[in-house]
Amino acid sequence: MYNQVMGPTSEVATIPISEFRQKCLTLLPAMAESGGEIIVTRRGKPLAVVSPVRTGGSDSIFGIYADGDISYPDPTAPYYPDEEWDEIVDAWDANTK
Repeated sequence: MYNQVMGPTSEVATIPISEFRQKCLTLLPAMAESGGEIIVTRRGKPLAVVSPVRTGGSDSIFGIYADGDISYPDPTAPYYPDEEWDEIVDAWDANTK
């Protein structure tokens, strides 16, 4: 769980707040590398969970679609082919008369 040299491993580590205060400047970079979390305790009771920031996502407002190839249909193209449209219009005229 907690290693004096390498800091937290990929598992969740539990550490007293007094020790966290002393070692936080070395724990945080090690935690960011390993991806692990640290539970900080006070008198044996959980006080806070410290976890690394998850990165790797796109900074774009479009999120996962920012780098993708997205194609949209032509908004000016007719929805129905001409032959099918004529049948729909004929059926509509027949039902409304």
